[in-house]
Amino acid sequence: MPTKPTKEVIDAAKVNLNPKEVLEVVINEEPSGLMPRISIADNTESLHNIGEYIMQYESLQNAYLNALVNRIGMTIITSKMWDNPWAVFKRGRLEFGETVEEIFVNLAKPHSFNPEVAEKEVYKREIPDVRAAFHTMNFQKFYKSTISNDQLRQAFLSWNGITDLIAKIVDSLYTGMRYDEFVTMKYMICRELINGGFFNVNAPALEKSTAGDVMTTVRGLVGQLDFMSSKYNRAGVMTHTPREDLYVIISAQNRALIDVDVLAVAFNMDKTDFLGHLIEVDSFSEHDQERLEELFGDDPNYNFFTSDELAVLDTMIAVMVDRDWWMIFDVFDTFTQNYNGQGLYWQYFYHVWRIFSASPFANAIAVSSSTTDVTAVAVTPAEANVTQGADLQLTANVTGTGLYPKQVTWSIDGQESSDTRINPDSGMLHIAMSETVGSTITVTATSVLGKTGTATITIVQA
Repeated sequence: MPTKPTKEVIDAAKVNLNPKEVLEVVINEEPSGLMPRISIADNTESLHNIGEYIMQYESLQNAYLNALVNRIGMTIITSKMWDNPWAVFKRGRLEFGETVEEIFVNLAKPHSFNPEVAEKEVYKREIPDVRAAFHTMNFQKFYKSTISNDQLRQAFLSWNGITDLIAKIVDSLYTGMRYDEFVTMKYMICRELINGGFFNVNAPALEKSTAGDVMTTVRGLVGQLDFMSSKYNRAGVMTHTPREDLYVIISAQNRALIDVDVLAVAFNMDKTDFLGHLIEVDSFSEHDQERLEELFGDDPNYNFFTSDELAVLDTMIAVMVDRDWWMIFDVFDTFTQNYNGQGLYWQYFYHVWRIFSASPFANAIAVSSSTTDVTAVAVTPAEANVTQGADLQLTANVTGTGLYPKQVTWSIDGQESSDTRINPDSGMLHIAMSETVGSTITVTATSVLGKTGTATITIVQA
């Protein structure tokens, strides 16, 4: 069960990082037993004496730095987490395992009351429409920082030197992680937009003169999400999004063109409350490709955006997304260290494991000025000979313009046996043993926007 850290568990003195209190915590609460339990006077002479004593023994140096980073460093990180404007989408920490199973139960079907058939159907099973999605850890990175003996010695020259050393260790590691979380989340949502995972709504290109028309479109969409619908989520399940769970992601440039008061009215919220649901992004079409290559260059599922895809992303006006769309979990965070006796320096490592994924069951709407259309659906293979009792995996390539959906639903026609079937989502076809040799079956892939593609399957002798 994921949990989120709360500010109440953070010691205010540690967060404020008063240098004397930091030193007292590190020395008097250091658990290894190597540090002497001493009283620290509030003067530089006492600080110099402590530093001189610690620097005489390598074991004390290790214990001091280890306690400094793991106790105070992690406190800084926990505190700073809440300053990230995108942190609202994080689901918390996954306490056990590395995979999240998301279960969605679709609406139950209605039945007409009829006492005459009740005695025959009362014990007839009706399996609920249960959908599942799995979100697996897909981000395992570490960040590295080197601290030398000279840097450690300088920490005891002044009280500020202690907090400066903490900042050098923590900021170099944590700032990189925080930036990478943002870069990854931004790539993730834009890739989902390009892949057709959002319901796209066309609106005029956003300018001062068209802002009113765009807001009318947004206001209508917000109202529709109050009602149950299968239209606005990738899985096509019946769901809705309460106003308090709906968030708007908008570029900084477009944010300047839209009156926040008008947006608040569209959401039927007080302006103060609505501001917590307005998330800014620098741009949908500008990405740190170099950083993404460093993060995911060895991942076969990673593809940077083509120039055509970036052009489509440039037409984005805003995204409205259910908070539950984001399936982002912290799995593991830890500091480790190694001392290099030959080089007289410490290597500090901050390991970060995350799950970055999206729910197919949550509503997600894109408002853009690009026109969405599916131009063709091509099924592969278009023709195939399949033996009786065999399986065949078919795939569909959907092409179009704008933020068009790439999902299809599979169906078959012409089969003689009910055991001949196709998975409507995956396109896996099974041919029954009883199918007649030489007969043909037509497989159809239907896109969300209605365009179809077909394949002809001929049954051959097993």
